[in-house]
Amino acid sequence: MSQRLRFFSLAFGSGFAVLTIEIAGARLIAPVFGLSVVPWTAVIGVILTALAAGSHVGGRLADAGRVSLSKVLALASLTGGLPVIGSSFPWLARELFGFIPGALVSALLLFAPPVFCLGAVVPYLVQADTDDLDSVGRRAGDISAAATAGSIMGSFVTGFFLIPLMPVSVLLGMTAGALMLMAAASTRILGGRPQDRRALVAVIGFPLLGALASGVPPGTLYSGQTLYTAVAVTERPWGDGRIVRELWQNGGSSSAEFVDSGEPAHVYASASMDMLDLWIHRIDRALVLGGAALTLPVALQEARPAMDIVVVEIDPAVTELAELYFTFGERARPSIQVYHDDARAFLRSGIDRFDLVYLDVFDHLLTVPWTMVTREALGEMRARMGTEGVFMANVLSPVAGGGTAFLARFRSTLESVFPATRIYMSDPLSSQDATQNLIVVGAESEAVLAALDESWSVSPVSASGRPLTDSWAPVESLQALVFMEGLLWH
Repeated sequence: MSQRLRFFSLAFGSGFAVLTIEIAGARLIAPVFGLSVVPWTAVIGVILTALAAGSHVGGRLADAGRVSLSKVLALASLTGGLPVIGSSFPWLARELFGFIPGALVSALLLFAPPVFCLGAVVPYLVQADTDDLDSVGRRAGDISAAATAGSIMGSFVTGFFLIPLMPVSVLLGMTAGALMLMAAASTRILGGRPQDRRALVAVIGFPLLGALASGVPPGTLYSGQTLYTAVAVTERPWGDGRIVRELWQNGGSSSAEFVDSGEPAHVYASASMDMLDLWIHRIDRALVLGGAALTLPVALQEARPAMDIVVVEIDPAVTELAELYFTFGERARPSIQVYHDDARAFLRSGIDRFDLVYLDVFDHLLTVPWTMVTREALGEMRARMGTEGVFMANVLSPVAGGGTAFLARFRSTLESVFPATRIYMSDPLSSQDATQNLIVVGAESEAVLAALDESWSVSPVSASGRPLTDSWAPVESLQALVFMEGLLWH
């Protein structure tokens, strides 16, 4: 291999590592901060800042000639272990600093140090590859292109293959070990003290440390990563002593069933079924957007066996977990059809009508994907409803304080689409500042909701602000106010 190809290989490897740290790092903090625009902005902003600072300092270090590239890469490897040993730090950061500052501090502490070192690689290699000033522009462009090509490849390989293949902590540990291998290789390419023994220790030690960090707590039946989310299945006693099996996605409990009966354990599901008792006898077809462990569709089928239920769940791996661990998989259920698709794409792909459209999608503890709560999205759902159809949704929000900003905008959006709307509290006796499940109902006439008004308490939050639209829906920022006000759970 020519000397220039060796330079390109180092540049490619550094770019690959940066994107692996960025993507895997975002998944590492997802159980705490989710994968909405807020944590992604924090991670991307910190990564770019660290790259810029590293490039600035690296150019000066390369010119001074006192610190070899192998030492810089060795430091990148050592600091690359920070996300592995500090995987629990984001919880502390959110507690100490709040939601948005906590995401920034987590990214700054865990991901900035190794990326800062990697930012110095290109200046070192440009200097080593430059023979005369007449070719410096072309050679700098070539080295930068190789690093960018590594980042491109790193994004595809990490996102599409490595994340689903292994625990995030193991992947980050392997990345740290690979950086020490690059440090050893750079001594052969650019000179410096040989560190083959150190590289061997790092290659073995960091992935092993990652494997130890990925250990699952007691009561965990399954833990893993999919293309879409970090998932886990647990079994534990709840407050009343009954054993509950739960599906967790990105740190949030998306489905819960009582093991002894298979009935829904989440209050929103039981409240929704109680509300539906009023007209379930005339629901022949139902559309459920967001399947998770399929607990709600199974409850609908048990309540009305003649009902045909269509479920749209984007992640096929989650449906497999529902079949393996939850009531859905206990017997064949031909009346429940599961489609693995994006909910908006599914809504636009057909013209079938339903008597019930139920929206139950989350991308974190309490954040709803913005694409599903805009006026356009709700309009597409209403278009799939029959003349006496009902729309229902599960959302999480307090009903007092600054954390109600999303709920107020969502109500404004609902009222711009449905002739009759309500937002009912699942537990009106809980503290109004505490986040609770709220059941949203939309219908074609007030008469459909009249019976519900007699037995369920309406949220005191009124509509406020412009309706959310596909062109402007700051849902993540609005829901982040719940964390910034101080998240209290009912």
